[in-house]
Amino acid sequence: MSSIEIKGIWEPEFNLVVDAFKANFEPQSATPEQGAAFTLFHQGKLVVDIHAGTRNAALAPWQQDTLVNVFSTTKGIAALCIAHLVELGRLRYSDCIAAHWPEFANNGKQDITLAQVLSHQSGLNAFETPTTLDDLLDWELCCTKLAAQTPFFPPGSRTCYQALTFGFLVGEVVRRVSGLTIGEYLQQKICQTNNIDFHIGLPESQHARIADLFAPTRAPSMPKNMPSYALASMTNPVLRADFMLKSQTRCAQLPAVNGHGSANAVASLYELYSADKGLISAEILAKTTEVQSTRSDDLIGLPVHWAMGLVVNSLANTYGKEPKTFGHSGWGGSFGCHDPINRLSMGYVCNQMSPDLVGDARSQNLIKQVYACLGK
Repeated sequence: MSSIEIKGIWEPEFNLVVDAFKANFEPQSATPEQGAAFTLFHQGKLVVDIHAGTRNAALAPWQQDTLVNVFSTTKGIAALCIAHLVELGRLRYSDCIAAHWPEFANNGKQDITLAQVLSHQSGLNAFETPTTLDDLLDWELCCTKLAAQTPFFPPGSRTCYQALTFGFLVGEVVRRVSGLTIGEYLQQKICQTNNIDFHIGLPESQHARIADLFAPTRAPSMPKNMPSYALASMTNPVLRADFMLKSQTRCAQLPAVNGHGSANAVASLYELYSADKGLISAEILAKTTEVQSTRSDDLIGLPVHWAMGLVVNSLANTYGKEPKTFGHSGWGGSFGCHDPINRLSMGYVCNQMSPDLVGDARSQNLIKQVYACLGK
């Protein structure tokens, strides 16, 4: 076993989880960790909150308040903002996007619903016109592009992961309805009230706390015979780890891919999906986690149970064996999830990115041991 020092707190009955976390740093691990953190709540109690390793090439130690870009794990947090607006009666999942964003009705998009966007069935999984990485930093440009384009397929007829466009579509709805950007909404309505350190658009004053990302050692495996519109989700533009390290990217609001937080923050946000936390009711939680699509996703190449911006347990039990567990994972390995049956909330973050699009071995090892500790 690695000699790396595990810092933080944990209850003794979760020693197996700490052992699994430590094993992820071993050289023989599928993707050996550089720095990482894991947090677990059980029955509303913080039972594991650990971190280890280093956060940059200078080998600065990972701290309890270290932040890291969690890529698409951000989508599950954006979904929480939408769920909160639904709870407040400001939105309904059945709403047409154009009811809140009139320009969006162009070119056959007038009937696309919020539910279809959240479940990746909108046909707007990629930008139609050539788009650069720097274009992603221009919110108005990206939203104007999406409002003008025609869906790649009839909305609701197929499912294709909206890798980058999800954030602009969801974030613009939040802005139109609340008058706040999604980053502002998250901070003012959710994080500050609950003392949670997560950001969509990180102020430059906080950049010194960020862990640098180490790019995957190989390209991700992509499904064969992928439709060209699905491939465009990954190639127009091609997202690069080094682009995410730029100060202007960290400051930008990209609700699909650039949330910054700790494992504790991710787990704490998933705790807010618990009805007894008071942010959203059991009724709205049921609507939020109602599966909208189970067909094979054209980009991922496998069936995914998409709910309202969340994955309900699928893909060979991504988040354990409980079918009602829901969450979201990010490129590189991070994830957050909530199990409402066993009342578990988890968050995992890391800076050594794995190439896997789904099923990162490190997170799978952690989840497996969580349930082993519960005797399930």
